[in-house]
Amino acid sequence: MHRTHHRHHRRTWRQFFKLLGPGVVSGAADNDPSGVVTYIQVGATTGFGLLWLLLLSTPILYYLEEMSTRLGAVTKRGIGRVLRMRYGPAVAVGVVVPVLLSNIITIGADLSGTAAALQLVTGLSWTWWVGPLAAALAAALVFASYGIISRFLLVLTPLFLLYVVTGFIVHPHWEAVLRATFLPKVQLSPSYLEAALGLLGATLTPYMFFWQTTEEVEAHRTVDELAEENLDVAVGMVYANLIFYFIILVAGAVLHRHGSITTVAEAASSLRPLAGPFASLLFALGVVVSGILSIPVMAACSAYALAEALGWVEGLDRRVWQARGFYTIILGSLGVGAGIAHLHIAPVTLMYWSQILNGLLLPPLFTVLLLLCNDRRIVRRHTNRTLSNLVGWATVLLTLALAVLALRPGASTG
Repeated sequence: MHRTHHRHHRRTWRQFFKLLGPGVVSGAADNDPSGVVTYIQVGATTGFGLLWLLLLSTPILYYLEEMSTRLGAVTKRGIGRVLRMRYGPAVAVGVVVPVLLSNIITIGADLSGTAAALQLVTGLSWTWWVGPLAAALAAALVFASYGIISRFLLVLTPLFLLYVVTGFIVHPHWEAVLRATFLPKVQLSPSYLEAALGLLGATLTPYMFFWQTTEEVEAHRTVDELAEENLDVAVGMVYANLIFYFIILVAGAVLHRHGSITTVAEAASSLRPLAGPFASLLFALGVVVSGILSIPVMAACSAYALAEALGWVEGLDRRVWQARGFYTIILGSLGVGAGIAHLHIAPVTLMYWSQILNGLLLPPLFTVLLLLCNDRRIVRRHTNRTLSNLVGWATVLLTLALAVLALRPGASTG
């Protein structure tokens, strides 16, 4: 009897995400602190110069998320398990481990950023917040209280719409904004290339594709529901990128004259035109909300992907003793992430470079996703259509070119 109640309590967490739709949830979870700070850094360093790339990334994000959705709906398995069954455990682990490492580094960056936001609110040094924050999120995942927390947090995610409002209040030069969006001037300077790679790493976040596939499986979606699921994906991705667009716009209008930011407090100043002296508090609240929402998603995604690749039992609806390896990965990801946050790297620096690292992983990850979604032995008759392949392979080439140019000798700004 106790077991039945336990599983029902965890199922509530799943039902909540199912109600919202995996696509909308993925879009909300992409609003992690590292992504938000990266967009502010992009606007501060390049002004409106990369708005075109964010516009371009919106259909890219949709098509890649649609592939992940279809893969989960058709196979009823996560990407890690599909790779294991199709190519063997060695290939599966080889693909998953870099994503796992990227997730852990991003967890560390997000923990430091969330802690820095808490410092703005409380005045207590951010280093004191990292450990308790990681422990609280671990407890929430293990004991399933995350369902209650997530209801509250997802209600607060519209706080990011403050950036849309602020975008009009700061009175940017709209002709310059539109020109930068639709008639861009591409540069080859190191700072521009690094910012572009970081922008794509923050927008096309690697863990989102693994999480999207897993959520389709957990939500028991079917192939017959693909049209409805694609609408869900489109809404989630457009919502996320609309927020990202205005974050860059506001930062470009307010902070570009000052150059790159070095602290979370400087990032908070981008809301000052709207909130005045309350800017820091509003920004801090938004970062805390996004961190507590996205960090558990990354930890759970890491656990699902590696457990699937290794053939372990996995699932947040399992008891700890039923999936020891799965929960060990969750706790280990949060623990190592907390350790990374304590390396005395400035939170903004750690968050920004974690997204550049994500950008470096995009070409091989998207190649794997395209191969899986074009393999009839995996998705049967539901292989990619021509447009999906064109967008997918063009994205591989774009991200690969950016990675090569940003890493070429003498390109790094250090």
